[in-house]
Order: sequence, then C-alpha cells, then structure tokens
Amino acid sequence: MEYIGLIILLLALFIGIIIVFSKENWDYVAISLLFATIAVFTTIITITDLGTNILGEFGREKSSQEIIFWRFVHTIEFEPIIFLISMQIIVLMVEKQKIFEWIALRVLRATKGNHRKFFYLISAISALTASLIDDITVAIIFIPLVVRACRILRINAAPYLFAISFTINIGSLYTPFSSSENILISAAFGLDFLWFLKSFSLYVFPMLLFTLAILDWFLLRKIAPPAEERKKILLEIMDPSLVVVDRKHFILNSIYFIAILLGFLFYPNPWVVAVIGALAMSLLNRLQFTENAKQIDWKIIFFFIALFLLIGCMKMAGLFEIIGNWAKLFIPNNELFAAFTILIMIAVLSGFLAQVPTALVFITLLQNIYGTNSGDVPNLIMMAFLFGINLGSNFLPQGAACDLMALNLAEKNDVREFNYKNLLYRGSMITVLHIIMGSFYLSLYWLFQ
Repeated sequence: MEYIGLIILLLALFIGIIIVFSKENWDYVAISLLFATIAVFTTIITITDLGTNILGEFGREKSSQEIIFWRFVHTIEFEPIIFLISMQIIVLMVEKQKIFEWIALRVLRATKGNHRKFFYLISAISALTASLIDDITVAIIFIPLVVRACRILRINAAPYLFAISFTINIGSLYTPFSSSENILISAAFGLDFLWFLKSFSLYVFPMLLFTLAILDWFLLRKIAPPAEERKKILLEIMDPSLVVVDRKHFILNSIYFIAILLGFLFYPNPWVVAVIGALAMSLLNRLQFTENAKQIDWKIIFFFIALFLLIGCMKMAGLFEIIGNWAKLFIPNNELFAAFTILIMIAVLSGFLAQVPTALVFITLLQNIYGTNSGDVPNLIMMAFLFGINLGSNFLPQGAACDLMALNLAEKNDVREFNYKNLLYRGSMITVLHIIMGSFYLSLYWLFQ
C-alpha cells in the first residue's frame, strides 16, 4: 500500500464524522467541514502528482493548482445536492398550505372514529407520504395528530406510533426523492421514478399490509373500541377545513405539487424537474426564492459536501480499490447470493451507523466492483442496496432519525408505552421480518426477471 499513512488518517476522519453525526448536541457540520479540510490538505501534500497529466479545456494544459482545484470540485456530486435543495423548497411551500395535515384529517373523518380503520388508513397514508417527503417531517406532521385523536377517543396511542414508525421505512423505499440516501443512490446510478415504481410496487403494498396486520394482532386488538360519544366529539373537533387558511392557494399548490410528481414520471432527470418546479412554485406563489432558500436545512447540504470531499480523498488514496478487491472475496459470483450478502451488510451497517455515510461508501464500492456507467450495476444488486439502506435503520432507534423524533414526540405527549426499550425490541423484530421478506422478494425477482 503506497499511501498507508494517508489511508489510516482518512479512515480515522471518516469514523470521526460518523461519531459526530450521531451526537445531537455537537456541531457536526463544522466538525465535518474541518475533517474534510484536513483530508484535502493532507491528500494534496501526500499524493504529489495530483496536479499533473490532465489537459484543460480546448487543449490548453492547466496549471497544477487549477488541476488540483478541479479534481476536488469533481468529487462533489452536485446533482443530488441541487435536487435536495429544490425538493426542500417545494415541500416547504406545500407544508405552508398544510396539505398533508388536511389529508390526514380527511382520512380521520373517513374512518368515522373507528379505531381499527383509523389504524390502517393513517399508517398507510403516513407511509405513502414518506415516499414524497422526508421521514422526520412525516413524524412531525402525523404523530401529534394521531396522539390528539387517540386522546379524544380515550384509547392508547402507542400501537399507532409503532405502526407509523415501522411503515415509514417501507414508504421511503418507493421513490428516488423520499430521503437523502435515495437521492444520492438514484443520482449515482441513474435510477428514475419509474424504475422505483416498477422495482418495488409488488413489495411495498403487500409488506405494508402484512406489517400492519402483525401489529394489529399483537397490539391493536388489545384496545377496546372507543365509545360512540367520543367518536362524535372527534369528528366535531378534527375538522379538515380548519387547516385551510386560503382555499385558492391550497388548491393551486396541490395542483403544482401533483404536476411536479407527474414531471418525475415523464422526464428522466429528476433534478431538472425539481429545480424547475421549485422556481415555478416560488414565482406562482409570488414568493422570493431567497426567502424560501433561508428556510432550507443547509446543515445537511454542507454535511454532504464534507462527505463528498472526504470520500473523494479516499478514492485518490486508492482505499476503495483495496476494499473493493477485498469485498470481491466475500461477495459471491452468483447474483442472487451477492444480493443477499449486500442486503445484510448494508442493513446491519445502516442500523448501527448513519444512513448517509453508509450509502456514500457503498455507492463508491459498488462502482468499483461493477463499474461507474449507468446500468453497470445489476438491478438485483441495486434493489438489495435500497432494501438494506431503507429497511435496516430500524434495528436500533438511533439508526433512524424519524424513530428518535417519534420517541421525542411520544415523551412530550406522555405516551409511555412508546419508549426506547419497546421500540428497540419491536423495531429489531420488525426489521428482521422486513429483511427476510425483502430477501424472498429478491429471490422471486431473480427467478422471473
């Protein structure tokens, strides 16, 4: 190994970033950028030929400083970053109109206070919403509404919170823009909206129903039905019309959002659709784009940039070639067994580590093993990757940000049965079940592809 000292340092910095990212009270952005800066300067000093042997534009040879600069710029994947920024702006405008809250309340009224119908419908709607917006936002929108409804009905809210937590991950599997991990993976391997729909529709809906049926059997059936007078009170209080402040803007923004989703279906570059959609919605709502930009979660954007730079340094040092060669010894030649191996590896890692760093590492590894061009990685392997990164996070509550948010909201609302111990036990059991069913689904796909 030519750069063993540099490789050890880069691995230490990467592990440091993962540890810092898991600590709520630490400034993970500043520390991540500091670690990335250390990695860049150390790489420049150690690998002395970074600034040579590259021709510039129009056949002009660039200076070594220009070459080094552009080498590191090229390590940053700008498409997923632009996509993430644009989707955040779109969702912000949708949330201002309380469209998702309105949907949740409409679902609640449709159940007429029937606690079992409410259980199935609100869980299904929250899972499908998680395919459109990030899981933390889903938890923030749905959990307080569910807790409030359960209090009015005088029933235990815990089974509903478990159902939302366990089905959000299933929903997030369904689109390329549901989470930061899916955005990164779809951008790296050229996966569009239609690919996700074709690949996972036959898993998402049966698995959603199966998971809810299990939770119904073990948790919900222990709850006595609410009294009729409590149902009437619920329907009087939880009125969907109360969340609609401006009916005209509510309807128009609903149409804009649906149009953007349709754009993802028909145009192959989702980041282009997202940019145009964010700009168009800002103009149509007569909002300053910069005002929306102020509300973006810039922390995750800068965290991505730091990770891209650090992983770029690891590539330059040859670390992923070494790991790729080592991984080939453990990944079977048979495509199905290779998919099983990747699924289990990623599921375990994403349960114990942060999902975004896990996704970025395995993106690079798969590119080293299979190739960097779109279509080089077999569909079965891609599906295993997405199963692992989306479903594995419920092994531990700290593996999924939405689980931590749900625990926080449950504690604030005094839902005592929804606690860390119960979430750890039930979450790990459900995750194992999801992984087993995911493996069965991959087997069927392999047989009939």
